[in-house]
Amino acid sequence: MAKVLEENTADEVPPLECGHGQISLLMEAITEAVTIRTQTEFVYLNAAARKLFGMADDFRDYASIDHTDIVHPDDYAMQVHYFQRRLAEKEAPSHYEFRVSGGQDPFFWVSCVASTIVWEGKPAVLACITDISSQKKAQQENNRFDRLFRHIFDLVPDVMLLVSLTEGRIVDVNPEFVNVFGKRREDVIGKISADIGIWADGTFLDRFVEELKMTTSMMDVPTTVRTRGNVIRHFQLFAQKIEYGLQPLLLLVGRDVTEDLLQEQELRRRKDDAELANRSKSAFLANMSHELRTPLNGILGFAEIIRDEMIGPIGNARYSEYAQDVHESGTHLLAIINDILDLSKVEAGHMQTHVTWIDPIDCLDTCLSLVRGNATDNGISMIRDLDETIFLEADERLLKQIVINLLSNSVKYTESGGTVTLSFKRTGNAGVCLSVTDTGIGMTPDEVKIARRPFGQVVSRLSKKLEGSGLGLPLVCAFTEKMGGTMTIESQTEVGTRVNIIFPPLKVKEKESDTPEGSDAI
Repeated sequence: MAKVLEENTADEVPPLECGHGQISLLMEAITEAVTIRTQTEFVYLNAAARKLFGMADDFRDYASIDHTDIVHPDDYAMQVHYFQRRLAEKEAPSHYEFRVSGGQDPFFWVSCVASTIVWEGKPAVLACITDISSQKKAQQENNRFDRLFRHIFDLVPDVMLLVSLTEGRIVDVNPEFVNVFGKRREDVIGKISADIGIWADGTFLDRFVEELKMTTSMMDVPTTVRTRGNVIRHFQLFAQKIEYGLQPLLLLVGRDVTEDLLQEQELRRRKDDAELANRSKSAFLANMSHELRTPLNGILGFAEIIRDEMIGPIGNARYSEYAQDVHESGTHLLAIINDILDLSKVEAGHMQTHVTWIDPIDCLDTCLSLVRGNATDNGISMIRDLDETIFLEADERLLKQIVINLLSNSVKYTESGGTVTLSFKRTGNAGVCLSVTDTGIGMTPDEVKIARRPFGQVVSRLSKKLEGSGLGLPLVCAFTEKMGGTMTIESQTEVGTRVNIIFPPLKVKEKESDTPEGSDAI
């Protein structure tokens, strides 16, 4: 019925003579809301209309309905205007939309198909009303997304174009496309992208389309394009099939990655150059260290002969003192050369390790004995705190170098009356921690970073009194990592420093027969 009424205007449909009894049974049965209104009042609402407007099912007092209570104030004038024109047999839309109230509910949208009839001898308007609030909401949501998409499309700094999937023609391009390719929007819309000369590779588009047939989206597709001034640039393409209305479209997004590629190539070149320079430096230091050690051993040997007067008396005691100075300086220089050689071997990947299961206690006690004399001479107490029930998988030579280096550093930077503690204990995760703790001058976080770098030396009030190459901690770190451990440093100025060498559980196992732990002052 609604369809018939929609297809006919008031001028085309002859007035319909109806009695209340004739129409009532028919109208109450249909699910579409129907209202009949004369010039002065409503004369009929079917069950669907009463429900739509929030009325009781048995409501029959139609004359009491105020039209202004039903229709939204902003739509009231339009609705009355159409109603009056229809009653006056003037042209008026047969199909229109407006907002109505459903009792306690807020206003919602309805679609109305109206026609003129005769009700009990009087002209009246019959309206078939359908709730379209859900369609309106969906339309508003679509409009919101359309506006949002347009804002993104216009503002995004990448090149974007929409292409029809059925015809392959350009539907739209964003301002960045116009800027990059130097083509006017109206000159490219409606054309096929292959015809506007933006692809540097003539075969790319065909290959791209063939690949796209097998998927709904494509990411990070490299290509080359001809930009403004016929300049070749490298682009990364992103493609996504989308539905716009009933038209299937392809959204293409292109990002200029030319500068990124150039930077990547430059970084790769610099990395290769740096690695080559580092290998060359390590090889040079290793070779020079060997070349220096040979004559230096001779100098030390002859200095010992002169100092100890092995061949015969010198005749002047000052020559013996000079020989002693030569020997001490040479010994210090030899230690530096050995450190450089070891560090060069590690950096060049030539450091050989002999990792086996060892009982570390003898090794740690030996290190304590070697450093104890210097500590005693400087008024420093040494504390031994070792768990003697642990076997450790390590290189004993490297372990000894690590511990002697750490103990020597701690003694060097701890003033008289202080303590240095060597600890070897299990960690909470079944690993083991070898640590050297002192009550020395300590370091700030920035100074710790300096100390970890090769040849990095921290300036302190003791710096001028002490000799060092700045290779101690870097060597400890390198040796530790070579054996599968990690080194951490905890330090605070005027409080002290703790260096931890941590080995994972796979490097630790229990001795077959436990021995009691020792904690003694030395």
